[in-house]
Amino acid sequence: MGQFDSYVALVTGGAGGIGAATARLLAERGATVVVADLREPESVGSEGTRPDFLALDVTSEESWASVIAQVVERHGKLDVLVNAAGIVGDVVSGTLERTTLAEWRKVMAVNLDGTFLGCREAMTAMGRQGRGAIVNVSSVGAYYPTTQSVAYGASKGGVTQLTKSVALFGSQGGKRIRCNSVHPGRTDTAMLDSIVAQRAQRTGDTGSSEAKASAQRIPLGAAGTPEDVANLIAFLASDEAGYITGGEFVVDGGWKLLR
Repeated sequence: MGQFDSYVALVTGGAGGIGAATARLLAERGATVVVADLREPESVGSEGTRPDFLALDVTSEESWASVIAQVVERHGKLDVLVNAAGIVGDVVSGTLERTTLAEWRKVMAVNLDGTFLGCREAMTAMGRQGRGAIVNVSSVGAYYPTTQSVAYGASKGGVTQLTKSVALFGSQGGKRIRCNSVHPGRTDTAMLDSIVAQRAQRTGDTGSSEAKASAQRIPLGAAGTPEDVANLIAFLASDEAGYITGGEFVVDGGWKLLR
């Protein structure tokens, strides 16, 4: 349980979903966790303790610079960054012909620009100690066409490629700043609820029918939980994964096997 003792971890999107599950797990394993989000989470620890919180707009350079500076000022360093903040965008009018430039830019700003800015600012902070771990949350949507949400799929494909560039840069000059991407499949979060609701609106089907049909297409028979993804993120952030960088790790119950 002391796997992350003395570690300082920053988790974006930590107010809910995968980010919140990751923040809880890292805290339970001994890390000092700072949650960054637009809204403050209710709790992180198993005892209902409130986490260290910093407001962050991931699309803003100034906001990122301020948050990283405050983490280092409060805790002296930054060991782990988890870029979990993300949005799915419009999956009703998200086709190539119907996606507006404004919608495209909104999704890219959060999912790709936000991840880029986090990696850039964290690299500077981690470079002072010459080590660290960055985990970027991508998606299985990076691997196949997302015809109903072209902006989302493109943004996650960008996160996947960016991760490799960050990993290579983080290994130069004697540094050991690792960077890996995690690719969740269908995961039981508020984002999934939004996707199901939007698709039900488009098809006229009920959300429960759509969810049941999708679960049947997963080899392991059900959507994953945020904790399933958090377990993988925690491993990649830990010293146990100290020789792993630039990798892509799918956690989808086997869904990608059938795509």
